[in-house]
Amino acid sequence: MDQPAFEAYLHEKSAVVDDELQAWLPPVEGIPPLHEGVRYALGLDVPERKRRGKRLRPVLCLLTCESLGGDPDRAMPFALASEMLHNFMLVHDDIEDGDRLRRGRDTVWVRYGVEHAINIGDYMFAQTYDLVHASRERGVPASKVLRLVDVVSRTVKRTGEGQALDLEARQNRGLTVDDYLEIVRAKTGRYLAAPLIGGAEIADAGSDVIDALASLGDQIGPVFQIADDVLDLTVSKGRGEPGSDIREGKRSLLVVHTAGAATSDEARELFRILDAPREKVTSAEVAWVMELFEKYEAVDAARAVGQEMQAAAEGVLKQLPGRLHANLSAAVAFMLGRKW
Repeated sequence: MDQPAFEAYLHEKSAVVDDELQAWLPPVEGIPPLHEGVRYALGLDVPERKRRGKRLRPVLCLLTCESLGGDPDRAMPFALASEMLHNFMLVHDDIEDGDRLRRGRDTVWVRYGVEHAINIGDYMFAQTYDLVHASRERGVPASKVLRLVDVVSRTVKRTGEGQALDLEARQNRGLTVDDYLEIVRAKTGRYLAAPLIGGAEIADAGSDVIDALASLGDQIGPVFQIADDVLDLTVSKGRGEPGSDIREGKRSLLVVHTAGAATSDEARELFRILDAPREKVTSAEVAWVMELFEKYEAVDAARAVGQEMQAAAEGVLKQLPGRLHANLSAAVAFMLGRKW
């Protein structure tokens, strides 16, 4: 599979995932705004597919299972669980970060209020486990379902640890590159690897393949996060105007590099802006931070770290069986191509 073939596969399978999600969820009329809110969080309330998210995680689960000779239909419940988990985390992440826009429209907490948004996220979290258990209905043995439950639990715990580190880092003015990488590995590494591991488990892959996929997540997860840090400076990512991470006070790799290279006065002003309430950060201050990034070539420095980790990820990909290696390489090329 090459990159165009992966894009076609993604388009085809994401539509199937949406249909399966629609069939799984309770009707909107059940308990509004709970059931309506879940569909809103997943983007299932809009006809335009491009506004729903790409469904990368569930598609990667299906692709991994199929590439290893497994039946992707058996992997569908875990694929749906991966997407449910992803969006549950986004609902809560938007509350924690104060983000008001997601995919070009109001975040769940803005539309329904914080209290309902927390409940919607919790409900989606429970649905994640229900979907994993539903794997038995597709012929996955109970013993393997327990292993899939463990994959989800470990992912949630590791991501929660990473989120805690990230929140604490916003008070840290001495963050190093190693500190940053530890945070993003925890936040994104296992989170990205989980759909791959789930698909491999269902295909009865050996421990060597499972271990390699976990390692791939540790390498490629941070690459995506670094690419997102850079992307935030040029496009809105559906979260409003560029520079949302600056308003949020996020300690991105760009901030870590710049703070280490800037003068003491510049660093002091940088952190003053980052530590201010996001609603009080002006467009002029965002522009000043962007200019400081440019002065100290922060984007180039971040890309260098990301490309080094990408090279390490490519080394891990070579350890995978031939078909899985080729297909995941095409998927990674597609995902990074839209960012770098």
